Amino acid sequence: MKPLICREWQELRIGESGLTETEARRFHALAEHVSHRLKRGETGVLIRTRRGLKAQQVVGVLAIPGRTLEILPKVDGEDDAVRNALIRMLAVAHDLRVADGALTGMMRQTHDLLELLIRLFAARLLAGVRHGLPRRYIACEEDLRLLRGRLDVVRQFTRHAVRPDRLACRFDELSEDTPLNRVLKAAVSRLALITRSAANARLLAELAARFELAGDSSRPLKEPVRLDRTNTAFHDLYRLARLFLEGEWQGTAAGRPAGFALLFPMNDLFEAFVGRSLLRVPTPSRVRLQARSRYALKGEKSGELLFALQPDAVIEADSGCVVLDTKWKELKQERDDFGVATSDIYQMLAYGRAYKAARVILLYPWHSDIGVDTGVVRRWTSAEPDTDIILRLDIATVDVGRPEDVPDVLAKIVEDVSDRG
Repeated sequence: MKPLICREWQELRIGESGLTETEARRFHALAEHVSHRLKRGETGVLIRTRRGLKAQQVVGVLAIPGRTLEILPKVDGEDDAVRNALIRMLAVAHDLRVADGALTGMMRQTHDLLELLIRLFAARLLAGVRHGLPRRYIACEEDLRLLRGRLDVVRQFTRHAVRPDRLACRFDELSEDTPLNRVLKAAVSRLALITRSAANARLLAELAARFELAGDSSRPLKEPVRLDRTNTAFHDLYRLARLFLEGEWQGTAAGRPAGFALLFPMNDLFEAFVGRSLLRVPTPSRVRLQARSRYALKGEKSGELLFALQPDAVIEADSGCVVLDTKWKELKQERDDFGVATSDIYQMLAYGRAYKAARVILLYPWHSDIGVDTGVVRRWTSAEPDTDIILRLDIATVDVGRPEDVPDVLAKIVEDVSDRG
């Protein structure tokens, strides 16, 4: 059945796209469950209205048996284009390096957000394991007829004192039963329970066979996975596996999932996407994400630094230090101040002073109603009293509907030193 689709803040009414009262109740119950994990209260994902369901500021997918609900970002574009943009944003935000051609091919074949994500994971994992599963040496102890490795003298003379035909051996064996493989296997097993795509089911079945020698983990998110250069090809896959395993599951007594949710607060996703995009900007600028090296105040008696200031990004550019903070809010073109919140301005002034910045930037999502192109759309200045210090505050936008263009737009924003009123 075709997935239900709505945008942030949109109401989906019972009867629209075939949504039934029973489905609305089940989606709402699943949403309440996942809202607590996201620390957004009971109404942080979906609000139950008199006529149906209203999405909040989250995106992703909720699945119940037989039906899927996709919540897409509130950006310009048709549903397929916005879904594709969301997939690309998630790939950037979670550092999933996917070739554009491969991703485009998957998006042509699948017009379902959940199945797209499953296909992305399964196809990439299968390509990786065809070259062999990552393996590690593990310590083994066995009693053998011939010496292997080294002799465990204590065990030999306590357990086999009267059995000279048995040797207490200690040796290292290359094994596929590693923490990383157990996590990947757990993700494959869970996804096999919820996919509705025959093609995805076949991919997952082949993967399950290839992970046969890896153990089953009861707590895969607690596995002591070590990512290093010996398993570089699986780093992105591990991050994607964790995304699926962290998704909210509601099970039944039979073990089948009664519901699954993979949701992302849009303000967090926008922040992560912009941060990762900044790291890809083709300039010599030095970028620090979530910098926490400055404080707002100092204790009068103790001298202790208080109230850490943590902007989304601090950039050392040719024009000087630039502090950037993201806001997933809609600018109002008809207002002189673009509807920017006073509290956000105060926050940026504090950042600018603490980091001795030449410029501070508030970055918003672009939409066509703004009436101007992406980039810096407004510039204000703040002069420190009795000093020559002038702080520039820029209001800028990027179009998340075209995520592939965002690094270049960010480069222009960071290096833009022209005057604006």
